[in-house]
Amino acid sequence: MFKSSLTIMKISGIPIRLHISFLVILPFFAFVIGSNINDIALLADVDPDNLSLNPYWLGLILAILLFTSVVMHELSHSLTARSRGIEIKDITLMLLGGVAQLEDDSMPPRDEAFMAFAGPLFSLVFGVLLLFVLRPLTGDLNPDYSLIVYYLGYINIFLAFFNLLPAFPSDGGRILRSLIATRTSYLRATQIATAIGKSFAFLFGIIGLLYGQIILVLIAFFIYISASQEYKMNQLRDAFSDFTVADLMTEEVITVNQNITVQELLELMIRERHTGYPVVNDQGELTGCVTMEDTDKIEAKDKKLKNISEIMSCDIITVKPNESLFDAFVKMSKSDIGRLMVMDRGELVGILTRSDVMKAYRLKLIQQKSME
Repeated sequence: MFKSSLTIMKISGIPIRLHISFLVILPFFAFVIGSNINDIALLADVDPDNLSLNPYWLGLILAILLFTSVVMHELSHSLTARSRGIEIKDITLMLLGGVAQLEDDSMPPRDEAFMAFAGPLFSLVFGVLLLFVLRPLTGDLNPDYSLIVYYLGYINIFLAFFNLLPAFPSDGGRILRSLIATRTSYLRATQIATAIGKSFAFLFGIIGLLYGQIILVLIAFFIYISASQEYKMNQLRDAFSDFTVADLMTEEVITVNQNITVQELLELMIRERHTGYPVVNDQGELTGCVTMEDTDKIEAKDKKLKNISEIMSCDIITVKPNESLFDAFVKMSKSDIGRLMVMDRGELVGILTRSDVMKAYRLKLIQQKSME
């Protein structure tokens, strides 16, 4: 999902990734925290004059520990999901926190509630332990240490309660949706939770603008956009739920031999009015896929000389005929491609395009109108 990100480590087999936006927000947080270090020290009952570290070094340490807490929060979600048979793709740290990417984000309401609650529960327990157990025991050791423990404990407790607000798609919003889904359809529950989430987004946005809190405005924007996107995805899941790949795929597939020239491919595209083809070798085995965009890699003077084996994509994304149409759509979206090869027992049996997928959506709309 997040293409501009880098894996920095793995915890319990789960990749931890940094999005490029994190490199912007970390120095910003360090600066803001460092600029307010005296106020934080007074709240922590620490004399600012006794602090030994530079305020901005302290700000950087606290910012790093804050995002470390976010990773641990997301790990709690991830490990809870894994315990319920849901695989985790990765955890990505980005502009406004962390996001755990699930391989399959559709789950029973009860499982979703447990997974959503795991993060705030960890943050709350961790914060309470830091503030009310660790700090009283070790608070006299060093003023800088005392301030760090206070801030980390306070911010984790804040994260716990803030995430429990029913501002879908936050943790609290997901818990709310799971509760609503026990009494109505999952799509209807998502629609209600989305409306509530957007209301919170407007509230956060107004408060942020009135009090000059840019972070709150960004959170409001993030909640609004994320809630809208999740509802759209659930609409598509509902629309595609009655279809498999076999229902919409094109069975009469025109393939091209990998040894034909680029010019011959272009002539075929003009005749058949298709912009993409599976590529096979002399034995009829699938070896790649070639599209009109691939032909742009070759200059006009070389199109009669170069074979399509030199421009085709060998990274083939495949689906099975009995696979759900929504799963195929997700594969298509994540890979940002316009067609999927349908394979059955090692043989090419069809091709599924974006147009085929959208046909299912139109059929669902027709079905809904006929029932009105």
